[in-house]
Amino acid sequence: MRSPIILENIIIDVTRQNAVATITLHNPDKPNPLSIQAMAALASSFKELNASTKVRVIVITGSGQKAFCAGADLGEFDRPGIVNQRKQNAAYRDLCMALYETQKPVVAKVNGAAVAGGMALVTLSHLAVASTTARFGTPEIKVGAFPNMVMAGILRAIPKKAAMKMILLGEILDAQEALEMGLVNSVVAPEALDENVDNITTALSEKSSSVFGLGLDSIRVSSDLPYPQALEYLCEMATIIRNTDDCQEGAKAFLEKRKPNWKGR
Repeated sequence: MRSPIILENIIIDVTRQNAVATITLHNPDKPNPLSIQAMAALASSFKELNASTKVRVIVITGSGQKAFCAGADLGEFDRPGIVNQRKQNAAYRDLCMALYETQKPVVAKVNGAAVAGGMALVTLSHLAVASTTARFGTPEIKVGAFPNMVMAGILRAIPKKAAMKMILLGEILDAQEALEMGLVNSVVAPEALDENVDNITTALSEKSSSVFGLGLDSIRVSSDLPYPQALEYLCEMATIIRNTDDCQEGAKAFLEKRKPNWKGR
């Protein structure tokens, strides 16, 4: 695995243990803000891990217990000109798309504050586990901004009224509130966070990578289709998945009462 990416205000560290890759954001002085360079590096990390045949599951987290990710670096807001603004917005868009298009399960290990643009890393992850120290929110409205691109993920992850309250009031939610609205799957004590996520990633890594890829594509495409079109699309995808080597191996292993030997195809 490559060496950590050391940028001006953050370190992006990518490590791998067996089939699980972990992306860790690290800045001991700030809540892991993302500059244009950092967003580009993070997007590149997701793309590289998605293309790796050795990786089956991706974890995104922050270091310590204070900050998961605070989103875009507000220091870059001071740079004048619409060109700079477009660069920042485009970098964030590209990061969101890299995560959205990932064909491997992504687990957000939310160790601390996940606010503003950092919320996208949670809403676009397939599963999310939060520490009791985690906090969530889109406080942009309080500084005269609006969470435009962040909303694309929020409105797809939680009920609309809950999303509207978060967006329009800029309230910060605690971990239990995030759990109750379905933003995260579970909340655990800080000392139990690593073990809980490890259990999930172990279970995920034992599944077929090829079926996961096709299945996540199915979810992504069908979610925004009207029901008749979604059903038609999923009918075709079901046929494709049924004809993969791994699906046939899974059925054979079940009948023979043994663990399947996945080939990833």
